[in-house]
Amino acid sequence: MNWPPIDIPVLGRSGIIALVALFHFPFFVNFVMGAPVIAVISEWLGKRTGNPFYNRISKHLANMALVTVGVGAFGGIALVATNVGLFPKFFSMGAGVFFWPLIIEIGAFMLEAIGIALYKYTWDKYHHTPTHYIIGLLGAFGAWFSGFIINGLASFMLTPGQWVQTKDVFDAWFNPSFLPSYLHRCVAAFSITGFFMIIYTLWMFGKAKSEEDHSYVKWSLRYSGKWALISTALQFFPGVWYLTALERGTSLAAPEGSVVPKLLNGQLTFFWFGGIILAATAILLVYFLSVQNPKTGLKLVGRLGLILSVLLILTTNAFMGFTRERARKPYLVYGAVYGNQIMTDMMTKMFADDEASQPEVEEVGDPKEGKVLFEAGPCLACHNLEGVGGVVKALDGVGTRLSAEQISALLSSPPAGMPPYGGTKAEKSDLVAFLESLK
Repeated sequence: MNWPPIDIPVLGRSGIIALVALFHFPFFVNFVMGAPVIAVISEWLGKRTGNPFYNRISKHLANMALVTVGVGAFGGIALVATNVGLFPKFFSMGAGVFFWPLIIEIGAFMLEAIGIALYKYTWDKYHHTPTHYIIGLLGAFGAWFSGFIINGLASFMLTPGQWVQTKDVFDAWFNPSFLPSYLHRCVAAFSITGFFMIIYTLWMFGKAKSEEDHSYVKWSLRYSGKWALISTALQFFPGVWYLTALERGTSLAAPEGSVVPKLLNGQLTFFWFGGIILAATAILLVYFLSVQNPKTGLKLVGRLGLILSVLLILTTNAFMGFTRERARKPYLVYGAVYGNQIMTDMMTKMFADDEASQPEVEEVGDPKEGKVLFEAGPCLACHNLEGVGGVVKALDGVGTRLSAEQISALLSSPPAGMPPYGGTKAEKSDLVAFLESLK
């Protein structure tokens, strides 16, 4: 049964999914990938150096990772629920393509959750033993393998590669941008974890009472800053690799060609380079307020500067996520599936069949039927009317700005970022009549 689409006020369908993803991935994917690894390394350093501060931060990371796994499950459920409700056809296609990888991902998540829980609750009994290191690394492996699978689906949407011809799950998963994207995500895991460790240290500073606590806070701020600083700086290298993979993976995938010009000299340049500048600013703040002189970082101005650095790195994540989403418009899968959830080859066939079956003279449409099509179709995913729908462009009064012929031409040959209308000629005429009536 074809249910009418669900409309989200203000944000629109794409906007709400982007918001859920922005909440889920940095906090509950990247952090859970980075925290167990840093916890095990810190535990090992604690034994090797005899410094108890390493053990202390390792235990705290284990606690935070376990809580994050539990809360992160709700973020994953929210992401699935919003996709199922808002893009049912596309979600069904994606679940069909990635069915077995998604089944495997469930097992990876279970390994991640069990490993991290065991690592935390066996600390007092097994810490500084090979058994405890292995338990922690098994939890980390589950998190990294889960990210490995999720990255396949996420990178596929921008660079489907040979899947367009073969429809093979391995071509979809191991697409042109898969490896650089995954490496970039892995380095980002340590970066995000490092910045969250800085916030944790500032929180511990507020609770510090003894001289030992204050010494630990200073040490933790420098240690956390090193992880944040080095890993964020290292993201430059997989970032360049990812950019070259996008050039190869998208240049021949769609008539629009490569998405890279949109990033380097186009509508998304502000967000792309803006994200890089914000990350560089965050690196400088961390270096001067955390790594070089943690005493300065613990003063009021320093604490505010470090909080700002975390906000900057989260904004960088948002900017980069936004550029990836907008770069592939008007597609959900670049060159393969339009934003209206119809595959490009199917839409081409629909147009050809409709051209053959319809008369040469275009009929005048029915505005009432057009209103039904508008409210039931994909238009409101991006556009809005009377405050209802997406955020891209309001259609109030469009009939005063454009003639019926201009509206018809826009629906057939839309501007960049908008898919062509996928209905029949008669439906298109009805929709044009409705849009022209909006005066």
